[in-house]
Parts: sequence; C-alpha cells; structure tokens
Amino acid sequence: MDARGGPLSDESIPTQQLPASARPGLVGSLLADRFMIESLIGTGGMASVYRATDTALGRTVAVKLFRADGSAAEPERQSGEIALLASLNHFALVTLFDAGTAMVDGVPRAFIVMELVDGPDLRARIEGGPLPSLDVAVMGADLAEALHYVHEQGIIHRDVKPANVLLATSGFPGRSMHAKLADFGIARLLDETRLTATGSLLGTASYLSPEQALGGAIGAPTDVYSLGLVLLECLTGLRAYPGTAVESAMARLQRQPEIPNALGRDWIEVLAAMTARDTADRSTAAEASLLLRALATETEDQAVATLVLPASTGSDAAPTEVLTADPAPKPKPATAAVSWKQTGTKPAPATRSRRTILWTMAATLVVAVIALGALFLRGGAEPAVVPPNYPAVDGTLGTHLEQLQKSVNP
Repeated sequence: MDARGGPLSDESIPTQQLPASARPGLVGSLLADRFMIESLIGTGGMASVYRATDTALGRTVAVKLFRADGSAAEPERQSGEIALLASLNHFALVTLFDAGTAMVDGVPRAFIVMELVDGPDLRARIEGGPLPSLDVAVMGADLAEALHYVHEQGIIHRDVKPANVLLATSGFPGRSMHAKLADFGIARLLDETRLTATGSLLGTASYLSPEQALGGAIGAPTDVYSLGLVLLECLTGLRAYPGTAVESAMARLQRQPEIPNALGRDWIEVLAAMTARDTADRSTAAEASLLLRALATETEDQAVATLVLPASTGSDAAPTEVLTADPAPKPKPATAAVSWKQTGTKPAPATRSRRTILWTMAATLVVAVIALGALFLRGGAEPAVVPPNYPAVDGTLGTHLEQLQKSVNP
C-alpha cells in the first residue's frame, strides 16, 4: 500500500474515498447512545476524529472512530487497558476519557473518547515552514518527558508523528503553545494480531525506527527515535525519510538521518543521540528531555542577552567599562599623561591611595611655608655688627684710617 492508502500513512484521505462511517453523514448521529457527533475534525489511514458532545457529562470531547480493519480486542482485555490508559496524567499527554465499540452501519467499530485540544496538530504547523529553535526545544523536552512517564508505566506509543502531536494555545506570556501527545496505547486497545496479520507495520513509515522496519522487538527506544525524527522535521521543514512506505522504511536501514550543520553542534549531538541506529546507543526519553530542556534554556538565555544589549549609536560610542573585584594595575603616570594628550580623554579620578599622597604633600608644603614665615619674622631684629679691628698705624695715614672707620660704623 502507498503512503496514502494504508495503515502506515498519516495523510488525509479524500472524503469520497472514506467509508460511510467516516463521512460527514455521520455528523448529527448519537454514537454509543451517548456521544453526539458534531463535526469531522480530520481523518487518516486508520481512523477519523470527530468533535462531539458527551451528553452524560455535558462536555465537548474528541471521538476517534477506527476503520473496520482495526477491530476491537476482546472486551475483557479492552476494559483493563482503558483503565490503565485513563489513569495516565501528564501535562503533555492528551487525556483519555473512555473507549469502547459501537455498531455503525451494522459493523462493530472501535472508538476512543479523548480530551479535545482546540488547536492544530504539529503536521499542519510544519506545513507553514520550520519552527523556531526555542519552540522546538521546549516542545521536545515536554514530549520526551511525557514519553518517559508512560514508559515507566510499561506503555509504548509506537506511532509518534506530527499528526499525533496536538498544539494547545498557551495563555502564558512568551509561550505560544503547549504540545500534547495523543493516541497513547492505541495498539493496546486494538487487536494487534489482526493489524499485523498481513505483514503491515503499526506506525507511520516516515517515522518508523530501524527495529520497527526490520520487524524486531519494539520498546521504549522506538518512541525516542521517532520523536527525534519529528523534531528534526520541525527544525528543517522536511521529512528525513520521504517516499513510499517501502522506500522510507528501507532508507533508514541504509543511512542515518541527515542533520544539517546549520542547526549547530548542540542540536546535532542531541538529535544524533536520539536517532542512533543501535538502541543501546540511543538516548532514553529522560536523557533526551534533560538535554532538550538545557538546550531550550541556553537558547532562551542567548535571546535575552541579545535583547538587553544597548544598540550602538555610532563609532563615537564609548566602550562599556567592565568593573571587577580585583582591578588591573593602573598605568604609570607618564603613560597616562601621553594617553590623555593623545586621546583627549581626561584621566580617571585618583584612587584613595593617590589622594592620601596628595594630602601628605600639601601638608608638607604648609609646614615649609610656616617655617619660612617664621624665619622672615625673626629677620626684623638684626644681630649687632662688630666693627672690624684694623691694626694700628702711626702718622697721618693712621689718622685717616681711624676717621674712615668711624664714618662707616653704625
């Protein structure tokens, strides 16, 4: 079967090709004497989803009605599986309310009743182009956490794909949506033996794990691989393994998914670990969730840092000075003086130690001035001048010398 006609496909089927129970004519009927079918939401290869009202509780729900080739398992086992799946409670899971069988056009049909998520699925969102890296990281972390939660309950999804990821509107600032994974445990509610009796694989070809493609044992690593392919498609807008069911299944056995270098080293490492061919080398759901959460935080921090950086006002804008607890040594005075004259920028104010030196120099200058003042004040009382004592000279010369000495004495 090709990608549009068989259980491997999640592509929509034209209305004219749908079985009678999946056509809009079913709208307005009461399913199982309780669920009033209001409108057709979407349809795929295995089932159709309707918007309905639970007349017993008066709430709006989503009813997924499976095609006749997906018959219900025996009622005893089904009731036990319903109880198990209905007990799951996680913010990234679509809540299962009920399940059962109903007669539609004389044919027994299996159906499940789920929480109605009023938003598009991830497949429709990807059709609009690649998603922002931050949104993908946050969504991936939530979905991987949900996978870890159900794996701990012993449940494997088996069919993780964009069409099974529903996007609920978020009212929280900065977050546009919440991702919820739908159709958990569908394989447990349906008759797996009948589904696989003709050699068909339960799952969608583009997102099968290597072990699913080989028909090997399926476990928790299968869901992690499929989620890795979903996240890769979110980032690139392209399926890693397109083509028909056979082409897509065989391609993953021949090559690893191509992860563009443009996504960056962190994304390459996370996606490569999630899509490792050997299950022993593959990340667990818990590990993937932690890695994606860290990646989301790092991406968000980078975005915030970009927003708070001041815009440059031109080449004249002064660089931001970073202050540290242990500042670098101050430049020598000569170097600082040259820098000031060359750049026209006045040196920074003196530090405390420099101010101390200046105050000491000023005090010393004051003391020197006071000392000089005192010296000049004492200069008013000049010491007595002792007249020179010339040797005695006889005659007229001696007389003249004596007169000269008297004339110069004070």
